[in-house]
Amino acid sequence: MISQNKITFFFLPLHQFIRRYIIEIMLGRRQLREKVMQNIYAYNSLGTDGEERMVEKNMMKSIDQIYDLYIYILNLIKVQKDIAEHKIELAKSKNFPTEEDLNPNLKFVHNKVFKILEENLELSRYSNDNKFLLWDIYDSYPNNIYKNLTESELYKTYMSSGKNSFEEDKEFILDFFVELIAEYEDLHDYLEGVQITWADDVHIANAMVHTTIKSFRQNSSPLISLFKVYKDLDDKKFTEELFRKTIRHQAETKNMVDEKAQNWELDRIATIDLIILEMALTEFLYFPNIPAKVTINEYVELAKNYSTEKSRVFVNGILDKTLKELKDNNNLPKYGRGLL
Repeated sequence: MISQNKITFFFLPLHQFIRRYIIEIMLGRRQLREKVMQNIYAYNSLGTDGEERMVEKNMMKSIDQIYDLYIYILNLIKVQKDIAEHKIELAKSKNFPTEEDLNPNLKFVHNKVFKILEENLELSRYSNDNKFLLWDIYDSYPNNIYKNLTESELYKTYMSSGKNSFEEDKEFILDFFVELIAEYEDLHDYLEGVQITWADDVHIANAMVHTTIKSFRQNSSPLISLFKVYKDLDDKKFTEELFRKTIRHQAETKNMVDEKAQNWELDRIATIDLIILEMALTEFLYFPNIPAKVTINEYVELAKNYSTEKSRVFVNGILDKTLKELKDNNNLPKYGRGLL
């Protein structure tokens, strides 16, 4: 079976993805459009009719699994404390422990962010119900991360700072996450080995993790909710309908692109650019409650993230031209005309 996400896209450094996605995670729909785009690419690549339902089913499953990945990464941070405590106990039990072994610096294991993660009821309940999302202190992957951490200047500076504040604890965990987990070179390969769709969605989960930790306060309650992939049921319905309607109306929207793309034959337009245009035009015509200008902004951003600067300009030009023509000819859906 062909993975619905097997598209060769470039990956930005994690800190750039966090800046780009941190607001979008709260809104929900940009990353859902991204998933639809990837799966339409997969559907087109199959080369056979009748695969729409299979690709859609895999798409919706992979979106649900982003939450699992999010929990998995939160647990990867949390287990670092367990590894540290285990190593402290091993050092104390040596035949000839040193003074440092007997009186270790406990600043890391007392980091207040760990306490919030440990006490969070949603994280505990979901992890206990899905034990494959938990890590063991003997697992090589988290141990490699812990080793890299303790050898880093970030760790040494934190441990010797002499400070004891929640803000310092939180900033340290955020820096640790970005530098030594999210940007760990083997992360994509490792995650793909666990769940094939995760390597393509790790930037979304990473942004969710970063935003979650950044939102913590010293008095954060164990009852605080974690992020959900869908803001509400309307988001889920939007995702399903955008996928179905884009495929159903591909011939129509391709013709529209062909008419507007002067001096460009369809086979010369980048595959991703064409899919982006088809999705945007589908929103123009069949999603009357979405403002047309919102649609343009969303798909220009997708082109910016997944294609080239020229593509962004090209997509923006085609959509502006098409919107003007639809408006002039009174062909926009009823509500769309009022939401420009």
